[in-house]
Amino acid sequence: MTSQNWDHDVDVLIVGSGNGGMTAAVCAYEMGLKNTLVIEKSDKFGGTSAVSGGGIWIPHSHYAQDTGFKDSLEEAREYLRQTIPESSVEPALLDTYIMAGPEMLKFLHDRTRVRYEVLAHYPDYYTNLPGAKEGYRSHEPAAVDITELGDEEQHLQPGHQMMRFLDRITLGQVEAQIMLLQAPGWKSIVGRLLWDYVTDLRRRFKTTLHRRLMCGTAGIARLRLSMMDRELPLWRNTKLVELIQENGRVQGAIVDREGKRLRIKASRGVVLAAGGFEQNQAMREKYLPKPTSTAWTSGVAANTGDAISAGLAVGARFKLVDGAWWCTNMLVPGEPFPRLAIMEKSCPGAVTVNTKGKRVANESQNYMAYMKEAFARHTPEHPSSPLYMVFDADFRKKYLVGPLMKSAFRPDFTFPKSWYEQGFLAKADTIEDLAKQMGIDPAGLAKTVADMNIYAKTGKDDEFGRGDSAYDRYYGDPTVKPNPCLGPVRKAPFYAVRMELGDFGTHGGLDIDTNGQVMDESGRPMPGLYAIGNSAAAILPTYPGPGSTLGPAMTFGYLAARHMSGANAA
Repeated sequence: MTSQNWDHDVDVLIVGSGNGGMTAAVCAYEMGLKNTLVIEKSDKFGGTSAVSGGGIWIPHSHYAQDTGFKDSLEEAREYLRQTIPESSVEPALLDTYIMAGPEMLKFLHDRTRVRYEVLAHYPDYYTNLPGAKEGYRSHEPAAVDITELGDEEQHLQPGHQMMRFLDRITLGQVEAQIMLLQAPGWKSIVGRLLWDYVTDLRRRFKTTLHRRLMCGTAGIARLRLSMMDRELPLWRNTKLVELIQENGRVQGAIVDREGKRLRIKASRGVVLAAGGFEQNQAMREKYLPKPTSTAWTSGVAANTGDAISAGLAVGARFKLVDGAWWCTNMLVPGEPFPRLAIMEKSCPGAVTVNTKGKRVANESQNYMAYMKEAFARHTPEHPSSPLYMVFDADFRKKYLVGPLMKSAFRPDFTFPKSWYEQGFLAKADTIEDLAKQMGIDPAGLAKTVADMNIYAKTGKDDEFGRGDSAYDRYYGDPTVKPNPCLGPVRKAPFYAVRMELGDFGTHGGLDIDTNGQVMDESGRPMPGLYAIGNSAAAILPTYPGPGSTLGPAMTFGYLAARHMSGANAA
């Protein structure tokens, strides 16, 4: 293909507008590659990054160091060595991530609008392992006013509804935990947020949503603002069709922009950052453990594996194909995305069971580990799908439960009939009647509830060790003794909420090297082709800490930009 056959010519073409893609774009610009283009398949930018909690797991960042917290890169390395099998991820990739993550974050902080706040008390997910820390490794995006985006506000992928208080006010990670547990200060947080909301009269005439962005939308907005500062283009409604490879090098790509086919030359490289294949049922059936369904994912609709398929078509190697970022989900009738069931089932006074009335794992452990155990125990005779979170009137009064909230915020009479009719929610005066309504074995559920009540009294979960680790206790209630994760289920009425074996994205993708460069089937780097985020095979597939998806996506976006530019950004 000669130069006159190209419709558009850029230094770098980036496919996907999530955290990874936009980080790569801004870094490429700062490293001298000014002619960088980002394309996005959807009519909204931000992808699943915008729908996510927005956290990034970056050990030993400058934010953490500024607080005086004692951590080291070697401790982080040891933790990852203990957490991630060598057979899953090359040690060189992990070492590169540990070294480059803090560099990336400082680079963005110094040069762009990207700002994060370190989470002092959000622990690593496997706190019983050497090198783990009980805080200061995860970060959440600093809040930003959505109106700073100007006309781009209308094109931002909306955040997940589960992260909005009263479906209007987005909460940060710290606020959500304090409000969930009604910890000291929760009333003042609610009061401040409501006051800010109701007094913002100009905004109220325009929308019911608060102007403050938090979580994933804040991270995306800050990156988009950084792109806008540099006048970096972002083409929405533009789908990758195929990669163009010539003389052993990826030269560019064919894209479909609003129905028109264009050939785009990318002289320095193409970066695939378009998410995974979670919305592709055929690929799910081929690669993921059963049962599996696109209905159970919180990944955005555009994530159908286009970038991965394009890479495979030019000879890339596929890795970790059977993996996803697993999390139990609630499919609430009428809501656009499944809700991640992370915090609720961790609180004392709830127990999660299968149709036999049996527990499948420790409900308070991290969501990834819980799901892996659930899949491992799943059989046709003792299925792990669906699952039901069972709790009582005291729990309902005290803790937030997905769209149910807590009884003071949302009384039972306000629940839509569809929740009951479609099997999402049940309510009964006895455990036996509750079980019958949900199709759970009554005897099995009664036995499990009786056991849980004993565990609550003794403080020891003899079945799964719930509450034994620091992560377990993060969403536990410190006022509950002797174990903050164990409480009785005994006061009528009783409730059950249905959950599925869901995910928020797949993590099997194209194999990459320490520069983010895609590897071919023989293990050699493919010139001109890079992959990051969920388009690449996961760097942290066991999910060692909060933010294990976006942290590597951004870091390898930075590394890909550095490699394409030849810059020594560090």
